[in-house]
Amino acid sequence: MVYKDIWKTTVPPYKLQVFNFIPIKYNKAFKNDPDFIMEGIAFKHWDDKKLPKELLPFARDLSNGFLCININTGAIYQYLRLEWDDTLNTEQNFKKNSIYLSDSLENFLNALTYDEEQSNAETVEDEDIKPRASNKFYDSEQAINTADLSEVEKLLKIKIPVQLRQFLLHHNGGMPENNAWLDPEGEFEWVAIHELIPVKYYKKFNNNKNYLMPFKAADLWGRKLLPETFLPFAIDAGGNYFCIDINNGKIYYYTLDTWSGNLSLTDNQDKSTLFLCNSFNEFISKLVCEDDLDDLYGL
Repeated sequence: MVYKDIWKTTVPPYKLQVFNFIPIKYNKAFKNDPDFIMEGIAFKHWDDKKLPKELLPFARDLSNGFLCININTGAIYQYLRLEWDDTLNTEQNFKKNSIYLSDSLENFLNALTYDEEQSNAETVEDEDIKPRASNKFYDSEQAINTADLSEVEKLLKIKIPVQLRQFLLHHNGGMPENNAWLDPEGEFEWVAIHELIPVKYYKKFNNNKNYLMPFKAADLWGRKLLPETFLPFAIDAGGNYFCIDINNGKIYYYTLDTWSGNLSLTDNQDKSTLFLCNSFNEFISKLVCEDDLDDLYGL
């Protein structure tokens, strides 16, 4: 379903697609794990200060953001769940991630509609979307060299797979024009890179090392949130990672937003791991531009 916000002044109207509504009590897909019902999701994000306490999430959008109701006013907001900006305070981060949609849940639900544009687009196969030949890279950081990569390998006690190593020497962070991965089997929606993780420099965060690849990997490994064979090289808008297996070079999508304190480490890691392809070069060559997918589906 697509929500068209007629209260916006933009033309065309602001649109987003509802991915699913969050269950209040049962969630069969997660074995009724309380972390994946409305109450559990709300408390987790409130306690972690990743969501304002006046916003109660009741649905997810296609970009893995939340649709929330303000428990004080009844107004509806989209909460983007972008990566936390340490240069801003908590209130500024909350404000940056919140988009007002409607004055009430009733008006929001009444505005949900089946999008005829999307219906017509369903006659077009995803295979008709091809990578853009230009595949530009935007906002890359200062270039790094082989000594920088050797320093990372020494710090993490790993060997970076050759294909990723060669790529990083040309692209240190930034954003590729072709940024979306389509599942060739059609079993899941496309997943999109929000940003490549820089190895050494990061102007946006004043070169804060916590946002750099080696320190992000070490932190996730240390907290057992990521298998130690997975090296994260990109992140999506919801804080999930694109990783390379340092032992065999295979590429995986790893979803931290499905992590549960009620499951074992092994079960969490198994549930969070989605295989994408056999090599980094294959991954890069098969990415398509998310804007082309948005045009296809009328988003």
